[in-house]
Amino acid sequence: MKYFGLAFMFFLMSLPIWAQNNPEEKFEAFKDSVFYVYKNRLELAESGENTSELVNSHIDLARFYKQTQIYTEAVNHYNAALIQNEDHNSQLTATVKNELAEIYIALNNYTKAADLLNSSLSHSEKHTYLNLKSKSYELLGTCAEKQNQPKKALDFQQQSLLIYRDLKDLSGEATVLENIGSIYEDLGDYDKAYTYFEQAYAFFKEVDDEAQINAFNNLADIYRKTGRYKEAITKTKEVLELALAYDNPHQIASAYKDLAKAYALAEDYKHAHFYALAYQDLVEKQFYAQNFNQLNALQTVYDTKEKQARIELLEQEQETSQVKFIAMLLLLFILISSGIILFSFQKRKRRARLEVELYKQRALEAELKTKAAQEQNLQNQIQLKTATLSKYSLSLAQKNKLLEEVSGTLQKLSLRKRMDIPAKLIALSSDLKAHLLEDDEWNQFLSLFEEIHPSFTQRLNQAATQKLTATELRLCMLLRLDLSSKEIASVLRITPDSVRVARYRLRKKLPLDSTDELVNFMLKL
Repeated sequence: MKYFGLAFMFFLMSLPIWAQNNPEEKFEAFKDSVFYVYKNRLELAESGENTSELVNSHIDLARFYKQTQIYTEAVNHYNAALIQNEDHNSQLTATVKNELAEIYIALNNYTKAADLLNSSLSHSEKHTYLNLKSKSYELLGTCAEKQNQPKKALDFQQQSLLIYRDLKDLSGEATVLENIGSIYEDLGDYDKAYTYFEQAYAFFKEVDDEAQINAFNNLADIYRKTGRYKEAITKTKEVLELALAYDNPHQIASAYKDLAKAYALAEDYKHAHFYALAYQDLVEKQFYAQNFNQLNALQTVYDTKEKQARIELLEQEQETSQVKFIAMLLLLFILISSGIILFSFQKRKRRARLEVELYKQRALEAELKTKAAQEQNLQNQIQLKTATLSKYSLSLAQKNKLLEEVSGTLQKLSLRKRMDIPAKLIALSSDLKAHLLEDDEWNQFLSLFEEIHPSFTQRLNQAATQKLTATELRLCMLLRLDLSSKEIASVLRITPDSVRVARYRLRKKLPLDSTDELVNFMLKL
């Protein structure tokens, strides 16, 4: 294999050199080839107005490329034929789509193949093209089988089989029978598989179709897969003789491979090794022959295109040599002018860029100064509001203290036994207590606090492990202002001891360690 690879590489390397050294001889050698005939027909059809001839020429070339397994070119010509044949010949459209589907099946693109086959099927059913219809069903069955859908594959193959039987097409019927046998073989139902392979072999043999080799080989496979190795070896040797009689390299290689497997399973490793080597040798030869054919076809295509391009080039050179000279002078002038213009433009562009950068720098400096002033102003406002809030809270505390003292004094006066004074003093005391209970001042306090410390209460509630009461929220706000316990007691109208108790209860509702300061926690929020 190693020496074969080296020889093949040498062939690939030497082929272009030979083609370059002998272009005329190569062209003359291939001018009568099938490809050249098809190519010449296509060129004549393109120069005329005969659409039918143009379509057929594309199909001939597509089939040539398909046979040589140059699938890209084959697909291009099949698609060109479909475009030219649009809304003309439905039978030809169905035929082309079936052949295109065979290419996509070979490329394992079963979804694309199924789309083409369903489209072909619609044409065949509409115009009753039974041969094409049966072929579409057969290929749809193949797609389903390759996609591991045995039930669906069997349905399609059975539909195809019915049509072939109505048409009395033994070759088509045998092909479908072989396909059905293959499906049952994949399912492990070897008895049914053997029955269908046997029928297929009989039909192929009746019409002397070379496909009988493959059907016969499938029968031998059943013997091998069911453990009857001696019968398998005997049958496979008969397959080999038949393949040799038809001179079919592919089937000969397949027989060698199956014999190697059968002998290996029968533990006759000497014969297994012999046929394995024979199989490998034949596969290498087939690989070389196939690649040589493809290279030959590609070389033919290349030489034809090269010859055509050379002729066109000579004609153009004779007609346009003077124009090219003038064009070159004009191009040179344009290049020089463009260079001068480009240099000038780049110089202006650099100057403009420098001016823009300078302007941007000045604008940035001005923007930075403005932002600094705005930031300073904002800091001043925050400091002012903070001072105002602290002053307001202290004022609130002093007012509360004053109101409590006045209320207490008035209550004492009300105890005196004067006739008209007690009732008035009690009313005055009630009014003062009512003022003490009003929340307007707290509302103003909360509004001002929210301006300075936005979303403080929201963050506090999110951090708390338990729900905080309104009194606890007020305590947190006063702690955020860094007020002392005495000042907080005055604002909340409670004793300093009550403040300590409230702070203790508040700590339990917050994620604090014993060493954490409550005030520091509030300042960090």
